[in-house]
Amino acid sequence: MFGIEQADDGMHWRKQWVMMVFIFVVMCLLSGCALMGQQNTPEQIFKRAVAGIAGKEMLTFTGRTGVRAGNGLPMLKQFKYRGIVRNHDELVMDWGSTEVFRKRGDYAALKKGKFGQEKIRARFVRQHGKWNALASGYNALAGEGMLDRFNPIQELEELNTLNKTIRMEASAARGTWVVRIEPEPTSAKRWLKEHLMKEMRTINDQIVILDTKHKGSNQEVQQKLNQVWAQSYEELNRQLDHSVVQPVYHLTIDRQTGLPLKLSSDCRISRQEANEEMHEEELITKVAFEGYK
Repeated sequence: MFGIEQADDGMHWRKQWVMMVFIFVVMCLLSGCALMGQQNTPEQIFKRAVAGIAGKEMLTFTGRTGVRAGNGLPMLKQFKYRGIVRNHDELVMDWGSTEVFRKRGDYAALKKGKFGQEKIRARFVRQHGKWNALASGYNALAGEGMLDRFNPIQELEELNTLNKTIRMEASAARGTWVVRIEPEPTSAKRWLKEHLMKEMRTINDQIVILDTKHKGSNQEVQQKLNQVWAQSYEELNRQLDHSVVQPVYHLTIDRQTGLPLKLSSDCRISRQEANEEMHEEELITKVAFEGYK
C-alpha cells in the first residue's frame, strides 16, 4: 500500500510540475506579445504605413480641400479630387469643384477615362521614388504638375522625411490607430514654400509656351502677363518669408493591415500685415483610401 501511495504522490507532483511549466510558458508568451505591442511606437506605425501604401500595385483615393480665411469664417470654395494608382507607379488624378463631382457621381467616369471640361486631369509616373507630372502623349514635363501637392501618397512620403513629432491619439475607432503628426514649423514652411514656388514656376512655363506659340501677336498682353507673374512670385515669396506655418496631420491606420485608411490635415498660415493686423488662413484637407491590391 505504501509503495502505491508513494507512486501516486510522485505522479501527482509530476502533473503539478508540468502544469506549472505550462503556465510559465504561457505567461512568457503573453508578456512577450505585450512587449512586442509596446515596441510598436507611433513613429514605427507611421513609417510602416507609409512603406505599405508605397508598395501597393493599385489603390484609389478621394480627397476634399478648402481654405478658410480667419477664425470662425465659413469655408471658401471647396474642391474635390480623385486618384487611381495602377501598376504601382502610375497615377491619374481628377480635380474639380464639389459641384462638378456631385454631377459626375462615383468613380465610373474616372475608371473609363472620361472627364468633362469642368475638371482638370493630371497624370503622374513614379521615377526613382519621385512622382513626375506627364503631359499628353506621356512626355515628362520639366516642372511639377499643379495637382502635385495634393497627391496624398507623395505627401506621406515627404512628410516622413520632415522633422516632426508623432504621437498616438486615444480616440481611435475599434481596429484602427490614429497617429497625430506635427511637422516642426521651420521644416513645414520650407516644405510648403518649395511646393508653392514650383507651382508658380509651372504657371510661368505655361506663359512661356503661350508666348512661343503666338510670337509676334499680342506682345503687349504677353508682357503684361510676365509682369503680373513676376510681381505675384515676389509677393508670394515675401509673404511666406514672414509667415508662420503650423500643419497638423491625423492618419488613421488599419491595425490588421497596417495601411492608411484616412488622412486629414489642418495647415494654418499666419502673418502680420503692414498695418500690424494678423492675417490667418487655414487649408483643410481630408482624404480617404480604399481598393488596395
